[in-house]
Parts: sequence; C-alpha cells; structure tokens
Amino acid sequence: FRSAAAAFAFAASAVAAFADSLRTASVSCCFARAAAAAALVLSAGAMESYSWNSLWAMFTFSVCSSTLLLVNKVCMHRVPAASFISAVQFVATGITCLTLKHTGLAVVDDFEWVKVKPYLYYVVMFVATIYCNMKSLEHSNVETIIVFRACCPLCVCLLDWAFLGRELPSIRSLASLVVLMAGAAGYVLSDREFKMQGFAAYKWVSAYFLIISVEMCYGKFIVGPHVGLKSMWGPTMYTNVLAILPMAAAGLLANEQERLYAAEWNSSLLVLLGVSCVIGVAISYTGWNCRSIITATCYTVLGVANKMATVLMNCLLWDKHASLAGIASLLVCLGGAASYQQAPMRADKSAAPSLSALCRSPTGLVFTLVVQIGRAHV
Repeated sequence: FRSAAAAFAFAASAVAAFADSLRTASVSCCFARAAAAAALVLSAGAMESYSWNSLWAMFTFSVCSSTLLLVNKVCMHRVPAASFISAVQFVATGITCLTLKHTGLAVVDDFEWVKVKPYLYYVVMFVATIYCNMKSLEHSNVETIIVFRACCPLCVCLLDWAFLGRELPSIRSLASLVVLMAGAAGYVLSDREFKMQGFAAYKWVSAYFLIISVEMCYGKFIVGPHVGLKSMWGPTMYTNVLAILPMAAAGLLANEQERLYAAEWNSSLLVLLGVSCVIGVAISYTGWNCRSIITATCYTVLGVANKMATVLMNCLLWDKHASLAGIASLLVCLGGAASYQQAPMRADKSAAPSLSALCRSPTGLVFTLVVQIGRAHV
C-alpha cells in the first residue's frame, strides 16, 4: 500500500491546491495538507512488502479504475443508457480477447466448460454490479459511489476470514476500518442527495455495495490454481462474453432503446464510446491480473484508495459534486483505507467458522451458495 498511500498524499495535496485556487476557508486547506502529511506517515509505516510484479499490477489497475468511472459518467450524460454502454464495452473486450487468441499475441484460455462454469455464477454478480454502478451514476454523484465502495472492505475482510483462510484484521487494521466508517458517516450527513431524498437516494448504490462485497471474494476464489487458467485473459474473456446477453436483456427491459433513439449521435459521441471501450478492455485484464496476485480485501481496499483522483477531476468537470465538508469526510475515509494492512493466512490452517452463523445474514447466505456451487463444478 505504499503506492496507494503515496497516491493519496498526492491527491490530498491537490485538494489543498484546488482549495487555495478557489480561495476557500483556510481551515479546509489546512485539513487537506494535514491529510497529505498523514498519508506520507502511513506510507512510511510498517507495510507488507510486495514484489515489483504486484506493485505494477496494482498501479495499472489503479490507473484504469480511476479513469473509467469518469469516462462512464460522461457517456451517461450523452447517452443515458447504462446497459447499452456496458454491453458495448463487453463486446469490445470479447473481440479483443478473441483477436489476441487467434493472432497468437497472447495466451488466452479456450472456452472449456470446466473453466467456464464457475464464471457463469460470477457473471450474474458481475452484470448486477455494473448495472447498479451505472444506475448509481444516473441517480447520484461520483462521490456517493466511492464512499459506499470505501465501506466494502468491512464486509470483504470478514468473508476473507470465513472462506479464504485469512486471519481477522489486526488492531491497526480494525482502527483503519473504523476510520473508514467514520468518514463514510460524515459524507452521508453532508451529502445533498441525502438531504433531499433521504435513504431513497441510495437504493442503487446500496445494492452495489452488497453485491460487490460478495463478488470480490468469489472472484478471488475462481482465479485460484484449482481452476487451471493459462493466463488472466481467460477470465477477461469469460466474464465479458458471458455478460453481453444478460446486460443487453437488462437494457431492453428498461426500455433503453428509446433513449438511444433520442440521443444525439455524432462523431464525438462515437469517439467517447470508443475510449470507454479501450479503458474497459484495460480494466478487465488489469483487474483480474491484480486480483490473482493480492488478497480479496487488499484488492478491495486498493480499489477504494485510487479513487481520489476521480473525486478531484469530478470537482473540476461537473457541478453535481460533494460539498467541501463531504470531500473532507471522504479524505478521512480514504486515509483509513490507505492505512489498512492485509491479514496473513491462518498459520494453523484451521477450518473456517460455522457457515450456519454466516448464513443468518443475506450476504453470507449468497456467498455461501455461490462458493459451494462453484466448488461443486470446478
């Protein structure tokens, strides 16, 4: 997390400069600079070391993740059809994978049923997550999605412990997650969407939170050695190709074809969709590659930490963004994410806790069913 903390420090410094440029209150500028200093301290702390391969995987995923959200936001502004945009990105990624396979430019797994089966269950969550994310962009702001995503490690670390053999979070990591919760609570209280519509404004993003928490752990499970993948281009192709029809069907059910007819189609829009497709291919591969190297919770926390640049760019591009108090709360939230240390494997290889206890919650039940079905077919 040194790179994530350093990125957070840079982003916080940028917030300070941005606040200065707008001549905002000096307290806000001081807070941003204090957040930058705190991030530098966190980056110098006792963090778990990573190989250069891991660092590169995290960096490339961070770049793609930070830009795709903004590009999709622009696309939604021009064409308010979430399923259509996602389906186009899926098609482009599938074509890219097949091209790489048949030209020999990359090693791509075949459509072997034993490998595809686990991804059928993942695609259900994958499509639901993408759709909820796009609908959240349509009904809310970028910061709302980011702060709910910031809360995902709270759930994922428990699933990591319950099903993937990890220890529970340490005292330091637990404190980091508490800071995450505090920042999220501060953001919700300051968010104008919350003041206007209450919890109804968070319907789509709440669904996004629940589904992606389960998806993070199951995604780590299906890139394990037991699946026998040749490269991460296999999962990239499986997830995108299998997701095309479900996402297109979701668009038809939502009558998005009417929005497509009403959209103003021109060369700039086509270029914008093309850019989103290129980034979609990149984030699909870099996401699976990064997920195969680091833990599920680490992957989730990384996805949270690299969103700071998205917030800053959103502040410059649109007026529908969080207040200064909301961004300050978001900085606190991401500061907790940057200080999180991933838990080690359980040394004694002890069995996971009772599944019946976890099944009392909806998320635990869904994850239990998905994992057990996946194991039965791998």
